[in-house]
Amino acid sequence: FERTPVNILDCGSGAAYLSFAVYHYLNDLKGLPARLVGVDTNGRLIDKSNAAAADLGLTDVCFVRSPIADYQPEIPPDMVLALHACNTATDDALLQGIRYGAGLILAVPCCHHHLNEQLENRAPFQPVLRHGILKQRFADILTDSFRALILRIMGYKTDVVEFISAEHTDRNLMIRAVKRTPPGDPAFVQEYRDLRDFWGVTPYLETLLGESFISLLRD
Repeated sequence: FERTPVNILDCGSGAAYLSFAVYHYLNDLKGLPARLVGVDTNGRLIDKSNAAAADLGLTDVCFVRSPIADYQPEIPPDMVLALHACNTATDDALLQGIRYGAGLILAVPCCHHHLNEQLENRAPFQPVLRHGILKQRFADILTDSFRALILRIMGYKTDVVEFISAEHTDRNLMIRAVKRTPPGDPAFVQEYRDLRDFWGVTPYLETLLGESFISLLRD
């Protein structure tokens, strides 16, 4: 990171285990000053997390009750996190990272439903899509493929990795994106258009980004 303290935004912070772990890792283990804001819609968990931060004497950690997409940070985040933000909440978190130009985005998605509802049988994929469980798993992969492509189009060097052994959880896929290049790489734009048009779907993150993203697809 080019500046400190590093401003972290944890989207869908929940019980805040990840929030406190990341804060401790950067500040206490790596010696990298960091501030953290956690956002969640669960007021009970927000109150509990703020109480825990106060008990620990962490004046640069706070938690805010808000939908992810509606939250407007006072300071643009340098790092955006999302651990198991369900369905399109992961897209809301990615939007926050892209919107504010975060240098690092780490997202572990779960509960993909939005794209699954748009998929229709088409040759030669009928043998896959006729089975509900196979269709769901295929939609999971397709959803995260679109997310990774969108991040690449928006100027992020993006990897999709296994971040923990499958024996601990099957929700072990992480999208890791580092801001590196100007947006609009023609090769990634073409890949995205080809994949989207083949399936006849509109990924939710595309909808969230709106005209700023659509204009890149037209160029």
